[in-house]
Amino acid sequence: MKIGIKKIILLLITLVFLYFVFVNIDFKELLLVIKGFDIQYLFFLSLSVMISLSFRGLCFKYLISKSANPSLKVLAPLCISCAGLNIVLPARAGDLFRAFFVGQKYGVDKVKVFGTIMLERIFDVFTIFCFLMVGVFIYNRNEIAMSMCSVAGACIILGIVFAILTYKYNKTDAICNFLIEKTKRLPIASLIEKIVGLINRLCNSFFNGFEVIDSPKQVLYALITSVFIWAFECLNFLIVIKGFGFELHWSVSLFIISFIAMACMIPSTSIFIGPYQLAVITAFSIYNVNKETALAISFVEQAIVTLTTCLVAVIFLLKNNISFEKLREDIKN
Repeated sequence: MKIGIKKIILLLITLVFLYFVFVNIDFKELLLVIKGFDIQYLFFLSLSVMISLSFRGLCFKYLISKSANPSLKVLAPLCISCAGLNIVLPARAGDLFRAFFVGQKYGVDKVKVFGTIMLERIFDVFTIFCFLMVGVFIYNRNEIAMSMCSVAGACIILGIVFAILTYKYNKTDAICNFLIEKTKRLPIASLIEKIVGLINRLCNSFFNGFEVIDSPKQVLYALITSVFIWAFECLNFLIVIKGFGFELHWSVSLFIISFIAMACMIPSTSIFIGPYQLAVITAFSIYNVNKETALAISFVEQAIVTLTTCLVAVIFLLKNNISFEKLREDIKN
């Protein structure tokens, strides 16, 4: 798909979500709510954001421990920076940058590092789902929601089992050898062999990034830190809610985080504008909070997270002599 067409499609998706976000919005009330935010909470929100992403650095340290031993002093600012890059650059480019940076700095295959990052995402999905389960089965016992969560839970567990079995019983070599054997009499057999060989190496490198699965102790540590990551993500919204002077049960954050995680999987333009706001509005509707209040909270939280992570990203890139334009070009390639 041409880049121009892709950008137009993503823009249209974003505009559709923005329509549902702003339909029937009272803009005067929205501005009044935003003006009511106590700016002294900005410091606490920024601090919570950095702590959450520092725990992500610790989680990543456990997951990559069999390949390298990077210090948390490096991984914490790296993960904060990558969060900022994920927001402002398309296709979650921050994850690619993390793979490039760690691979180059510590001499680890970049595809393998990317595989480890994908394993980290599996941990994220599992943790977020557990948070949502607590919200649905304890604080909002809606029968439809509980049924949907049960089905989603079964799919997630099957997905995790599939990922583990794929790593444990990797048949990439056998499949690729079979393809090469069956096509060796074709006129383009040499080309097919090169392509299949490349795919084989990439797949093996990717699945090697799952090797921490062989160490239950490291997996346990990573799961515990994943819980801390998302607990602080929940705290971010609770801080913003407090900054607006609202009194809501802390369980609202469980729904917000879960809905945002699902919304950010939807293709859209950078900064997740549209899906992000609609996810927050939907989560708050469970607690009968009006759209203006929910939208104000989403704007403030997203703005501070973006500014905090992007500021750290700029400092990190400058400190490591990494050109932002070169970074964009490398990720595009």
